[in-house]
Amino acid sequence: MQTSRRLLIAAQIVLAFIYTLPVFSPQLIKDSDYVAFFTGWSILRDGEGATLYNLDQQLRYQKQIVGNDGPVLPYRLLPFINPPHAALLFMPLAYLSFTVAAYVFLGINCLVAFWIARRLWQMAAGWSETSRVLLITTFLSTEVFWYGLATRTMTLIVMAATIEFFLAIRRQQYTRAAIWLLVGTFKPQLILLPALIPLVQRRWRLLAIMASLSLLIAVVISAYLGFGIWREYLRTLREVSIHGQQYGATVLLMNNLHMLFERVLWPAAVTPAVYLALACGIVGTLLMWMSTDRFDIRFAITILLGILVAPHLNYQDTILIFLPASIAYEYARRGPHWIKNVFGLGVLIYTFLPPLLIFSGSRVLRFVWPVVPIAVLTAICINVLITRHNTRTSQA
Repeated sequence: MQTSRRLLIAAQIVLAFIYTLPVFSPQLIKDSDYVAFFTGWSILRDGEGATLYNLDQQLRYQKQIVGNDGPVLPYRLLPFINPPHAALLFMPLAYLSFTVAAYVFLGINCLVAFWIARRLWQMAAGWSETSRVLLITTFLSTEVFWYGLATRTMTLIVMAATIEFFLAIRRQQYTRAAIWLLVGTFKPQLILLPALIPLVQRRWRLLAIMASLSLLIAVVISAYLGFGIWREYLRTLREVSIHGQQYGATVLLMNNLHMLFERVLWPAAVTPAVYLALACGIVGTLLMWMSTDRFDIRFAITILLGILVAPHLNYQDTILIFLPASIAYEYARRGPHWIKNVFGLGVLIYTFLPPLLIFSGSRVLRFVWPVVPIAVLTAICINVLITRHNTRTSQA
């Protein structure tokens, strides 16, 4: 068993080196979220912050950024739709050239990835040495991770914030928890459900700190960009939500319920179904957190539910599964043998399935395969929670 694991780790290292090649592709950078980020940063750099969410303004800037040598894109614009503070924080990068800033942002993401790997290693302190190494090599060698690096996204930053929020709230470090929760709002759809936890658990101090910091940030942003920026932000979100195909939001390539609804429902029913699922996810989260036992596994389920019901989910966002997977395996390694086998299969899938699908030529399977591991892990986590609850009830 140890020999086979070492061979698997060696194969993962080889794959990781192969995946580094697209990271330096200038054409891939010009067809990625990074273009949208640099567009938003550039608008702020030029003192045009009030038009940050004006899509015509973004289009003008983006044409200048991509230039004539960029790839021919099947959509009108890659819009900047992150909250204003996500643009303000990284705006200084717009004073660099597009390419230089891309590599600086890559360096930031690499540092964040190192931090995440360090945290995952610490969370697996009770595991065997080989299992801990396998966790880190699987995280760093899966193609999803390298795709996020190559396209210069903010997903790793949000993942780090989610991990730090999880650790801080578990240790009752409320100021740290509030700060990391705010960082997580760079991608609000991924942090929405975890943000409900302190509300349900009546952690008033955390809520007060969070409210104070949010108000401060909102006032600063409004003073700098104008109070109308929030109205424009919501208007742009609505526009992109309705006409996603024009803005690079390919619903059929998402890894959650939105993609399934798009495939099985008639067009007019898709949007209501998406937001009904989101509402059910919110209600389910509120009900689940009315109990305080098994904090870790409840947090894992919350993350997974957030992924499944998110109105918008990018392929690279599925890397967040490593946090709930690490939490769940802590229970699985002491549980039935079949659950450990499922996790072993998951490691093999995340290691070898992506390169096979890349060479298969199927663009759909290439991007939607994580939906199955996400659904399976959700079922496992719910099973663990129910089993532990029933065991505790019978003992009582």
